[in-house]
Amino acid sequence: MSALFKEHPLPEEVDGNKSSKKPLPEELLVMPANLRILEFIGLWGSWDNFYRFVVLFLYAFSIIFLPKLVDGIGSSDSAAIIKGIAEFVFEASIYVPIVIFAVKRRTFEKLMDEFEDFFRKVTIDENFGACYDIIVDQNNKIKTFFKFYLVYCLSAPFAYSIPSLFGNHVHYWTRGNTTEPLILELPAEQEFYGMQIRTSFSQYHYFLAISVPAHCVSTLFSLLKITTAFFMIKYSSLTYRVVAARVQKLAQLEEITISDLAEVVELHEQAFQITELVEEMGHIPIAMEFLTCIVYWCLTMLYASTRIDFNLFNVMVLFFASLMETFGYSYLGSDLTNSADAVGEAVYDLPWYEHSVELQRYYKLIIRRTQRSTCISGIKFFVVELTTFSNVMNMSYSYYLVLKDVLNTM
Repeated sequence: MSALFKEHPLPEEVDGNKSSKKPLPEELLVMPANLRILEFIGLWGSWDNFYRFVVLFLYAFSIIFLPKLVDGIGSSDSAAIIKGIAEFVFEASIYVPIVIFAVKRRTFEKLMDEFEDFFRKVTIDENFGACYDIIVDQNNKIKTFFKFYLVYCLSAPFAYSIPSLFGNHVHYWTRGNTTEPLILELPAEQEFYGMQIRTSFSQYHYFLAISVPAHCVSTLFSLLKITTAFFMIKYSSLTYRVVAARVQKLAQLEEITISDLAEVVELHEQAFQITELVEEMGHIPIAMEFLTCIVYWCLTMLYASTRIDFNLFNVMVLFFASLMETFGYSYLGSDLTNSADAVGEAVYDLPWYEHSVELQRYYKLIIRRTQRSTCISGIKFFVVELTTFSNVMNMSYSYYLVLKDVLNTM
């Protein structure tokens, strides 16, 4: 295919590809808000700032995840154990993917370069006005979603901690002179390096003072993990929509030339390469999310059937976060497949059978590619689509019924 392009160079290749050196205008930038946050925490830009990510990760990991891993949950109550395991699974679905992202940073940088190069190619000419509008419209929707999810993430750590803090203060100041031991509710079920955070009012507040910032860091990681993965998949779908729009533009031309078709073939090939990079970045975290959500949803239903209290609110906060993320992957996976298929449909609508053999060679390249399924998978084991989300929900409920029967017989 590369030899084919060399025989018929595109206009920007002829003039030395000067246009590709121009920076993208602000409205065409690829997930700028994500990149600014990633740069702030050391996962984008200069590698000299990578220590920031290490410090933040170790802080949150040592406050939230490690104590539960080493000391356990610290309660013999069945509901607390269920809640603690569910939280552990949810936390693992944050820390493991962010580490994978840090390891695959080079791949992510290459992906961002591919997106920017693609956007330059399809917006350098006045004939690409439709492509420009598609990208700007998508960027506006992405900005809206990011703002919405940012507000959710900013409020989540406090919504997770305040109910138990309020309940503990009410219990502490109204308990009177009773000799009944004080048992404090924790935002998350865990021990903390031998401290008496369940019985000591002062140690509880010390723990809360250092754990809430740690939860904020974890929420920041969750924000980046979800929005970056979502936007990568959505931008990949966008490239196919742009290619389909370019193919539809060919139908309006009086005469289709070899350079026109070569340009479309190159854009289509680049869109496929972008999808491969997205797959490389996300297939392990996505598979992990689908696996952990089955466990988490099962445990959430089990907790709700066991006890209804303040802690159920905390469990539901995490439940809806997991629900949205799993559904988001499924929806975007289906959208990517449909967008890729739209390129083939657009090509079939052209009168390709009336053109010369030379032009049909280019048509065949596109048609042959569209005949292969384009999708996002979980570790190459399952395809991420809406039917997968339905299957996950059914599996979670089935496992919940089995687990409930087992616990009832114990």
